[in-house]
Amino acid sequence: MFVLVFGIVAVNYAPYVLWLPHEGVLGMACVVVFHVLVALLLCSYVMCVFTDPGTTPLEWHQRVASDERLASEFALCRRSNMYRPLRSHFCSVTRRVVLNMDHFCPWVVNTVGFYNRKFFILFLIYTLSATLWVLITNGPLLLRIYQDRAFARSLERQWGTQRYMFGTMAAFVDLALALMLSCFAPFHIRMAMLNETTIEGPSPMFDVGERRNWQQVFGTDSRLWFLPVYGGGPDGDGIHWPSRQVQGPEARYEEGRLLGRGGMVSSDSSADEEE
Repeated sequence: MFVLVFGIVAVNYAPYVLWLPHEGVLGMACVVVFHVLVALLLCSYVMCVFTDPGTTPLEWHQRVASDERLASEFALCRRSNMYRPLRSHFCSVTRRVVLNMDHFCPWVVNTVGFYNRKFFILFLIYTLSATLWVLITNGPLLLRIYQDRAFARSLERQWGTQRYMFGTMAAFVDLALALMLSCFAPFHIRMAMLNETTIEGPSPMFDVGERRNWQQVFGTDSRLWFLPVYGGGPDGDGIHWPSRQVQGPEARYEEGRLLGRGGMVSSDSSADEEE
């Protein structure tokens, strides 16, 4: 996956930076912006890959296991034999419980969870931004190639057949990525703002306002929200979750416990513990 991701960047880098003419201040500004977006993209990717999403703390597990009252309030994962904190799930790929698990992503070869979800979303944002930037700034050239066959043949002679085909392939790759990520990136941004995950789906109980929801993924320092740096990390510990009162027969959440009707207690936010 490392080779694939860096290969896609290389497919764009050669035609955009090395082959296309960038004359004047505007042309150079386009190249500078492209480099900034690519740097942010790659840094977000690396941080998502190498940041541990978080798992059940051993001290917390031992404290729950040693207290019958607490043990009755949390689910014991059959596969890992560890108690699962609220909103955590067992990842069948990494074979462990992951805090606030969203999904396992083969692109980053890691589970997206509490501590690396920010970097996954930034990876989506900057990949979409980079592909759109290339398509927009190359739009007039691509349109002319499509409309003017004489110009297309002239460009092919200038570049050579291999470079011309390489550049054409890069344009199609960018278009495909832009179309896919224009849906995928807003979807994950919206979930972060609503305090949802792909496993849980709608979670109105944990929706404590867009800003607080966002801080539980991106941290409390707004200056670092869109930078691929850890900073102070997400707001919280991935175990205890603030919530709001939910109307109707639904449960009420207090001090890290999910209280159902009749005083029944559960730590499950999903019927299936494996994803």
